Amino acid sequence: MNNRIKQVIAIALTTISINALYNCDVFNSLGIVTKAYASESTSVYLKNLSLNKSDIDFNQDRFYYDVKVSNDVDEIKITAKPKSDDATVLIDDDFVDKNDNYRKIVNLERGNNIVKIKVTNDEDYKIYTLNIIRGEADQDNIYLDNINLSNSAINFSKDTTNYDINVKESVDRITIGAVPDSDMYDVTIDGAKANKEEGYKQTVDLIKGKNPIIIKVKNNKNNDQRSYTLNINRENSLDSNNNQDDIYLNYIKVDDKRINVIENKTVYDLNVDENTSQVDVIAEPEKSQYTVKINDKIVEDIDKFRDEVTLKKGKNKILIKLQDPDNNKQRIYTLNINVGKVEEVTTDKDIKYNQWVFDNNAWKYNDSTGTSLKNTWFYDKNTSKSYYLQADGKMAVGWIFNNGKWYYLDSSGAMQKGWVNTNGNWYYLNSEGIMQVGWFKDVNGKYYYLQDNGAMVKNTQVGGYRLGNDGAWIK
Repeated sequence: MNNRIKQVIAIALTTISINALYNCDVFNSLGIVTKAYASESTSVYLKNLSLNKSDIDFNQDRFYYDVKVSNDVDEIKITAKPKSDDATVLIDDDFVDKNDNYRKIVNLERGNNIVKIKVTNDEDYKIYTLNIIRGEADQDNIYLDNINLSNSAINFSKDTTNYDINVKESVDRITIGAVPDSDMYDVTIDGAKANKEEGYKQTVDLIKGKNPIIIKVKNNKNNDQRSYTLNINRENSLDSNNNQDDIYLNYIKVDDKRINVIENKTVYDLNVDENTSQVDVIAEPEKSQYTVKINDKIVEDIDKFRDEVTLKKGKNKILIKLQDPDNNKQRIYTLNINVGKVEEVTTDKDIKYNQWVFDNNAWKYNDSTGTSLKNTWFYDKNTSKSYYLQADGKMAVGWIFNNGKWYYLDSSGAMQKGWVNTNGNWYYLNSEGIMQVGWFKDVNGKYYYLQDNGAMVKNTQVGGYRLGNDGAWIK
């Protein structure tokens, strides 16, 4: 081994040994800088976010923002300050330095501009997404011929520029093809050029939750352009998981009152003075890598897992969610803080948790806190089926219209997929249960045409194409 290399290694090992024995402040006083390595206490959240020195309505737990600017704004200064000085911040993959106040100037095109801000500590990361809309999105007389996805179906129409797409949690990447209606046009997908030689395709990484993907088609000769937006929502099973898994808090503390957590108990009651208007709640996890949320706000080790909670007179229900994302586990604790006179509360034994209940001649589902789910889908692991709980908590049956899509639930409430026959008509529901319209090809390779109401047509011609008695196109 080269003697010079040996010397460098010896110095490095000596420095490591001294660091272990002495406080790093000694080195700092001597002008020697030692690197601070990422640890579990290094936050991967932003502290604040501003554009051109103007603050936006920022929340560290909210990762997507729509921002509108006037058409004459062709660049914008973004400042993204991390919660922890040890974290690294990248804006559109460019490192932004603490010495430059974590700022970057971003050039803006007409219409939608997606900017991604990544905060990382080398072990974990979070991504904040800005959709900056410059003026009104120009939609010139220029179109895509088709959009196709590797892991999902899309009912494409060249005049429709916004699509909501849901994919399963296991889908962390998706390949998008966007073919223009002329070879003379250029296409970009999520900011990257899509080449004709590669089928106008790009592969995009997906985070859990909302992923806005902008597809732009442009004629460079006259600068005409059109933007298509894919809002791809990657499922996060922890958002709908109501199971009480084998992960635990060490303790809960309200101001100076400590509550020792019992392994199988998840509901705790506490009485405070009638003059109490706010309290500090601490929920320390058994393992520091767990995620802790107090009333859906993430609290971190750097803040000693503490949050300030505002109280009203009477009963205050505080939900503490403990999550282990790596192993897809969750446990929910309920802290009932009663301010002032003690109210009579229903005893735990009267409440049914994590189960279906038949109430007022209808089925409802109570979560881990005993609360009926409302306005949400629920996936029941016992039946491997999805159900929809309405605004009153009652399980839906039959056709429902949700977030701009039609679904069909059978008499048991289970969401249906594939072909279904109701009232003498055939309908097709894709793998996510969404009713399809227009032309589509089924798993057997046959083409069918479904009317705007979803009903399949048969024994007729559509656009010159003949459809048989079974509705399939006769070639």
